Amino acid sequence: MKVKEIIAYACGFIGEKEIEEKLESTSTVTFTDKEQEKVDALLRCFNLVNEEIASDYLPYLITEEINVDNSILNYSSLSKTIINIYAIKGTFGRNVRYKTYPDYVEIFGKAKLITYSFLPEKCELNDEFSFYNGLSARILAYGIASEYLLSDGLSEDAEIWEERFKESLFVLSRKRSETKLPKRKWL
Repeated sequence: MKVKEIIAYACGFIGEKEIEEKLESTSTVTFTDKEQEKVDALLRCFNLVNEEIASDYLPYLITEEINVDNSILNYSSLSKTIINIYAIKGTFGRNVRYKTYPDYVEIFGKAKLITYSFLPEKCELNDEFSFYNGLSARILAYGIASEYLLSDGLSEDAEIWEERFKESLFVLSRKRSETKLPKRKWL
């Protein structure tokens, strides 16, 4: 799904029907200066919401092969901008001890794989967006609407969309595995 389609959903929530129609149009459209400012603000809100989701609610995880020299792994050598490390595995899939620092991680042993959460890259209007962790366009649109209305000074309206956004993220992040109860005992 394209970023502009997600922003079009948000336009429907905040009452910007003209911008929504232009974003959904398959033909080439031009925005007025005022509309372009709103589209740019909505795109900034999209990127802020995407980063907020990745860093606070549903971590975007990636596993990479690594080759560590002298037990130091610089974060700059990884393909994505790191937020948190979840695991470092050795040659036989065993966990390896490590200690994190601001610019690097010190690894105690031979490491082959690292699993970490990352900060998503900034998107442009015509970029394709990949949904992680069951995230949907509707949830992102709730967050975009909330951020946009808040930046526009409409805090009461923003609260409504923020509540929907956070409730949707809560439902998405809850545990969905089987619940096992202890066996019954007869007295």
